[in-house]
Amino acid sequence: MPTRLSNVRFASLIWILIVASARVCRAEDLNVLFVGNSYTYVNDLPHLLGAIANSLGDHVEAAMAAPGGFTWQQHAKNPDTQAMIRSRKWAFVVLQEQSQMPEFSSDVLERSVFPYALQLDQRIHEGNAEAKTVFFQTWGYQKGDQRNCPYQPEVCTYEGMQTRLSAAYVEIARRTQGVVAPVGTAWRLVRRSHPEWGLYQPDGSHPSLEGSYLAACVFYVTLF
Repeated sequence: MPTRLSNVRFASLIWILIVASARVCRAEDLNVLFVGNSYTYVNDLPHLLGAIANSLGDHVEAAMAAPGGFTWQQHAKNPDTQAMIRSRKWAFVVLQEQSQMPEFSSDVLERSVFPYALQLDQRIHEGNAEAKTVFFQTWGYQKGDQRNCPYQPEVCTYEGMQTRLSAAYVEIARRTQGVVAPVGTAWRLVRRSHPEWGLYQPDGSHPSLEGSYLAACVFYVTLF
């Protein structure tokens, strides 16, 4: 992993936001499990979160179950994911869906997305009633989802895709009484205010180090 961000202005601004949001109280220790896919493991998001927490006097012990391309349906049926959830009493378990699934129509969400989020949330609380489920609201593709554009016209643009992703994550958090980590919303704000900052890798989907750093900052503020 690179030792520093390529855009010093980006790092400085986000750092100011984090420090301004930090609590003035004793340090905290948290353990966090990330359940997701490549959006979580690229640039090692849990490690970035831990580094930010440590630099501010807190401590995060983070683990992840994040096979490439995994959906909530796959995680709900995966014994390794179930074992990770049961492995300890997590303070927070972060659920991140595959990048396109939450953008789909309402009937697809009700059939192939929401039921499996509910299953995972139930398993999180089976052995630990105090655990909190956090939903990792992801970002839209840099140029929208061109693959699904013919079937779901709203996602032809970044803005349309982001709107659908954000709404789906808010809805499932409402149903589970979970928390949304609004990473996608933060990306939208940065894209609008500083379009020159590169949040994406060349594929227009996965995060650059700056993008993962922004996500880690959002998670720090959300969890603490």
